[in-house]
Amino acid sequence: MLLLSASALTTSFGVHLTLLLVLLSLGLLVRRGLTDFHRTHARLLRPIFVGFGGFVLLTLLRMLWFGHPINVMDGPSRLLFALACIGFVGILRPNIRLFWIGMCIGTIVAAIQGGWQFVVLGEERVTGITHHAITYGDLAVAMGVMSFCALPDFRGTRLVWLPPLALLCGVLAAIFSGSRGAWLGFLLVLWPMLKYGSRMHGKTMRWVVVSVLLACVAGYLVPQTGIAGRAREAVSDVERYYSVHDASTNVGIRLELWKAAGMMIAEHPLVGVGRENFRPTLLAYEKEGRLQDSMALIYSSAHNDVLHTLATGGLLDLVFLLLVYAAPLAFFSRMLHHGPQAAAAPALAGMLLVLLFVAFGLTDVMFWLMRTQAFYATMVCVLAGFCLAAQAAPSASQVPHALRT
Repeated sequence: MLLLSASALTTSFGVHLTLLLVLLSLGLLVRRGLTDFHRTHARLLRPIFVGFGGFVLLTLLRMLWFGHPINVMDGPSRLLFALACIGFVGILRPNIRLFWIGMCIGTIVAAIQGGWQFVVLGEERVTGITHHAITYGDLAVAMGVMSFCALPDFRGTRLVWLPPLALLCGVLAAIFSGSRGAWLGFLLVLWPMLKYGSRMHGKTMRWVVVSVLLACVAGYLVPQTGIAGRAREAVSDVERYYSVHDASTNVGIRLELWKAAGMMIAEHPLVGVGRENFRPTLLAYEKEGRLQDSMALIYSSAHNDVLHTLATGGLLDLVFLLLVYAAPLAFFSRMLHHGPQAAAAPALAGMLLVLLFVAFGLTDVMFWLMRTQAFYATMVCVLAGFCLAAQAAPSASQVPHALRT
């Protein structure tokens, strides 16, 4: 658990190595009652299994039907592998504090890596180890927000400063990346952070959120961060696209891709044009004179989760995409409202993670890139496992007095 959270955004192999270790432990988990564990929690876990498993099965059927190469299963297979993390955590019950420490360390180190690229190397938009600025900014914000949910587990210890610092580092990393989607995600989760986090953190949550907002405002006012410039640039790009149909700018390219996705949806509403056929269809539209010759033609995704899914997979794919988000969100919401107190922190972290990915999907395709698929699936399942482990743990009143003392 420490390895997973500490290396998720600081190495290129962290999440995948963790999944491998979890899969290698399946034999041990079976002997420890994996089947009974899933049977006990079947009602809670069934929607997650249907969502993740259905997405993988649909990808497999599409591969066989359309003759796609086997590598199209690389990303979706991580959703299937990640399901093993629920039983791994729920049965073996690792110390959640190690997971939180790793999360904080990983976020802080990722921000240091980004700061080095931004300040020392002079990169305008840093990518960390992801080679993709949007992915780096999005995942940094997600890790920073999840890290802060750990504050109750550190209260009264010498590490109580670690979660707030990790949250601040996640915001700084987003500033270094220049990712506008990361800011959309952060703004979306502010309300649930205040609503549910205040119950666990009290005034600390409000003070920290205000401090982070002030840091964001300061980042906007300082020209060297580039935040204000990118905001003005976005407005200008939209105006140019609709006035002179300029699709050469960053936002103009996205608007052109969204226009093309809308055309694909109108022509293929049920099954889409095929998951591997987005760019070939773009080129066909350009050849027919329905799209202009622009930089948008080099892209293989619509840079919007819902539009890309509808364009390439139709309504059937969209149903499973929505379930991949909705099933974990319902699980964590249930745990947050009706679960034990020990499940509150991982449940809040899981809820905020799902909401963040929904927001990130407004400007990118989260289930098209391998790293984002693996990160989302693994973190969701690990946090779900911690919630179930907390639910199965005996309460203080059930523990013999001798053990408590």
